[in-house]
Parts: sequence; structure tokens; C-alpha cells
Amino acid sequence: MPLYKHKCKNCGYEFTVLHSMNETPEVKCELCGSETEKMISNVGISFKGEGFYITDSRKSKSKSSSSSKESDQIAS
Repeated sequence: MPLYKHKCKNCGYEFTVLHSMNETPEVKCELCGSETEKMISNVGISFKGEGFYITDSRKSKSKSSSSSKESDQIAS
């Protein structure tokens, strides 16, 4: 279950609440009991595997053409 960050509209107190994504609870401030609003914050993302760097997605044409020339010379 994700953590949601909330901020009180009255006193400005910030706190986190744990609840399901499908749930829309009415969250009250922990200090003064006023209404709160859900804050948007940055999310950490970790990419794993190949193809996430510019060097992974491109193949150099000079390497492929030189390797085919070498294999032609070896076959002769």
C-alpha cells in the first residue's frame, strides 16, 4: 500500500497517511482536525536491464562493417 503525503489547509502541518489506492478516505489534520489536501511529490524510479542508456540503444555502424570485413578476410 502506498504512502500519501497530506498538508493541512489551516495550520500547514505535513504528514503521511498509508491507505489503499482504491480508497479515498477523508483525512483530517493530526494537530488541529481541519481539512487536508493531498500533496504531489517526487517518486524514485529505478530502471533495471538493458536499453536505458543512450549507449545501449545504438549500435555503431563502423563496428558492424569492420567485423564483417574481418570475417570475409578469414574465409578467403
